Amino acid sequence: MATASVIAVVTGLGLGGCESTDPIPTPSPSQVIGTWTHGNTSLEFDQDGAFLITNIPTGVIEQRAIAAGGSPVGPNVDVSGSWHIGSGGNDVGGAPGVQLDFVHPARVGPNTGLTLVVSGNYPPKLFVYLGNPDTRVQYAFTKH
Repeated sequence: MATASVIAVVTGLGLGGCESTDPIPTPSPSQVIGTWTHGNTSLEFDQDGAFLITNIPTGVIEQRAIAAGGSPVGPNVDVSGSWHIGSGGNDVGGAPGVQLDFVHPARVGPNTGLTLVVSGNYPPKLFVYLGNPDTRVQYAFTKH
């Protein structure tokens, strides 16, 4: 019985170590500034703190849940406003993020802004979870 308990504890520790616990580095403004894309959606960060997203489904802005492999619902909209680097908040584990504060349209659905999480991978990506973060369904932008 004691051997089974030891095996269970060692297995649990081994599996728990599979997920990286390294902190995700906070990006500098120079790493964020520029054009990021996801398919036909373009996200432009200016050095003056302004952003413009073109052709983004409203389902992404509203962070509506979708099934794995599904597509966010539309219609597609253009959104502009200001951006700054901050925290991803509790819903994404406090990872560094890029906060988008909407100016036009002033209110998109229930949200007045959006936090894009910065991946720790290379090349980096900016993403938002669609629906419950536990599902890991993301809408991700890559820099070009």
